Amino acid sequence: MGIELQAVADLSKGPPTDCALLHNLIAQLMPTLAGLNCILKILNVIGALEGFLTAFPDPFKAASKAGDVISAIGDMKDCLGMVLGPIPMIETIKDILLLIISYLECFVAAIRSILDFQVGIDLNAAQGNPTLLASLQCASDNAETSMQQMLMALGPIAPLFKMVQPLIKISQLPITLPDMGAITGASNVKSAVDQLDQTLIQLKQVLSSIP
Repeated sequence: MGIELQAVADLSKGPPTDCALLHNLIAQLMPTLAGLNCILKILNVIGALEGFLTAFPDPFKAASKAGDVISAIGDMKDCLGMVLGPIPMIETIKDILLLIISYLECFVAAIRSILDFQVGIDLNAAQGNPTLLASLQCASDNAETSMQQMLMALGPIAPLFKMVQPLIKISQLPITLPDMGAITGASNVKSAVDQLDQTLIQLKQVLSSIP
């Protein structure tokens, strides 16, 4: 669809990691899709209207009129770019979802790292040693804060998925996006992250089957 994003590395913070570059790309992707929002809504309406007119029974022999409208809709599609044809559309969706999946994989790895760290904190082992107990409690509190911040950072993914949904609907690809609310509001973070990881694996398998 003519969209090209380039990650900008902040070298003042040292060599950039893949996750840092992915974060930069995601920050560019959201306003880019927001700028296409109206066009996507128009295409969505056009697609729905075209399908309706094609399937609508015509007992009064108005098929020719419906055909004219469908033809006009096709002309309107041509006027809207035609980078929005089936192949560019599917390629765009595939690239966007692969970017988001890679971004979410960074969060899965980071959250699991925090969970492993929390498991290693044994407050009972510090009983009778106030200094050690205070140190372990501080580490536990810091880990919990990091976990909350990590889950809050996933918040922007939900509206990003909402922006991508019209593209998926128009393309008619068999793709179901994960519910980010089930992750950020989960009572059992480990279970939710494991489920997210499995969903990402399944999504990658679906996308890999797309030429």
